[in-house]
Amino acid sequence: MRARPARAYAYADTNRANRKVKDMSATADLRSEHVGVGRMLGIMDAMTRRAQSGEKLEHGDLAQTIEFLRVFVDQCHHAKEEKLLFPAIRAAKMTSVEKTIVTLLADHAQGREAVAQIASGAQRLAEGDECASIELADAMSGYTRLLHTHILREERDCFGAADRELPTAVQDELAAGYERIERDVVGEGVHEGFHALLDRLWLTYHV
Repeated sequence: MRARPARAYAYADTNRANRKVKDMSATADLRSEHVGVGRMLGIMDAMTRRAQSGEKLEHGDLAQTIEFLRVFVDQCHHAKEEKLLFPAIRAAKMTSVEKTIVTLLADHAQGREAVAQIASGAQRLAEGDECASIELADAMSGYTRLLHTHILREERDCFGAADRELPTAVQDELAAGYERIERDVVGEGVHEGFHALLDRLWLTYHV
């Protein structure tokens, strides 16, 4: 049996409805979402190995993976950070975190470019260009490496400081803001649908 690379994430129930209210620090919601993102990175690593070995990936699975990256990761998770958490940290003049925020924002931009490359490769593959399989595998591998490093840096160098130093009132405002993004930008029930997708792909790719 082929050995799988070690991952920094393990399965956890990241469904918002099952989270305990008592853990509502400035970053509790974001940390929980990192678990879901980590599961998708594991799935993408498994997809990459299949593509590299010459196996054909299902177009529907690729399309739903790309939607997850664009909506769950970028429009929801990264939006919470870029529109709410990072501005709150800067408003609190937490200068020790500024360099980390600059790096994290650059990671977000690089991630969007990688997702565009993944989408391009998936489209070419769907149109019958078998050479696109290698391009797609390279783009997915680059994305997962970027995000694994990004999440570790974020939790180590940013989230802890935010939880310690932001006033309770600000943390409460952040929690309410995260809820608004999920409701008004992403849409009701979308989070739950993505968690169901993770469960299906997790089983399909034997992660």
